[in-house]
Amino acid sequence: MTTASLVDIAKGEPDFHTPDFIKRAAWQAIEANFTKYTPQPGIPELREAAARKLRTENAIDAAPEDIVITCGGKHAVEMAIRCLIGPGDEAIVTTPHWFAYPGQVKMAGGTTVFVTVREADEFVPDVEAVSNAITSRTRLIILNSPANPTGAVYPRRFLESVAALAVKNDLHVLSDEVYEKILFDGVQHVSIASLGVGIAERTVTVNSVSKTHAMTGWRIGYALLPGGLAKRVIGIQELSTSAPCAVSQRAALAALTGNQSHVAAMTASYAARRDFLCDRVAAIPGLEAVPPRGTFYCLVSIRMLRGRVFRGSTVDHADDFARAAQEVAGVRVLSGVPFGAPEHIRVSFAVSSHALEEGMARLERLIVNGE
Repeated sequence: MTTASLVDIAKGEPDFHTPDFIKRAAWQAIEANFTKYTPQPGIPELREAAARKLRTENAIDAAPEDIVITCGGKHAVEMAIRCLIGPGDEAIVTTPHWFAYPGQVKMAGGTTVFVTVREADEFVPDVEAVSNAITSRTRLIILNSPANPTGAVYPRRFLESVAALAVKNDLHVLSDEVYEKILFDGVQHVSIASLGVGIAERTVTVNSVSKTHAMTGWRIGYALLPGGLAKRVIGIQELSTSAPCAVSQRAALAALTGNQSHVAAMTASYAARRDFLCDRVAAIPGLEAVPPRGTFYCLVSIRMLRGRVFRGSTVDHADDFARAAQEVAGVRVLSGVPFGAPEHIRVSFAVSSHALEEGMARLERLIVNGE
């Protein structure tokens, strides 16, 4: 299958362009020669805007001096983990999980302890399972809600229970909330750091402009790092990447402080695509999925296809099916193996409606007709 004929329904970024008013802010920064190094933790006005956003939208008592602007949300997560985890320490991660967490914990010298979530629970973790995973070496609980790749949105009652566990066991929490605005079915996003002073002082809240504002390539994230953690992260950033791009920071400032109507418009489009995708999955024999409540991903089970043979290759796990989908049907999906989901594939509905329709049609032909 040639690259030109390949349909990609795996790509994890919005198919929308960055809104014009955000791009204008970048042009204005360039024209004003705002192209030099900035302070290591980011420009003061962007740190203040991020803190104000967290106060007004997330009900978190955030101060600008505890905000660090980073080179994307992934960078914020990685630096926070380096500050919170050392050799011999453990971090609890619910799985299926975003692929980067275990590697980031390993780079810090720690060990990841996985807590498996079930489809029957709509991928919301069991609090007792989280509690049972805590040992004398546990230092950190990593949460991701709305979650990549499952699309789960953690309810307040679960977050309250995790907050109680963290306080009781003197643990930190890293809350990755980069998909917070992409929600469906009337569900609400709750920031765990908003649930009281005890949990707020031990929670790192990570966000970015990438998904919410269609700014993936601008590489701007931010983290709220309480209790002196901000100074430690600034020290790491100073020795690694230095401050993020000055022009991108001005664009991010416009994104956080400007009109937000584009967010609702994008989410409405994602909701329509999600409904289409869930209907198509339900109609194709051998595929199953829990409808995602957030993000723009659907984790699709292919367990009923195990043992099937496509052009001489047997499907034992998701890597095999993803390979057959691309090589036989010309459609790219992501294997769930890196996400800790070897019987699933991840399909993105951030791609165009045309790509989604064609990609699912090709998957149906592959599964039904073997072609």
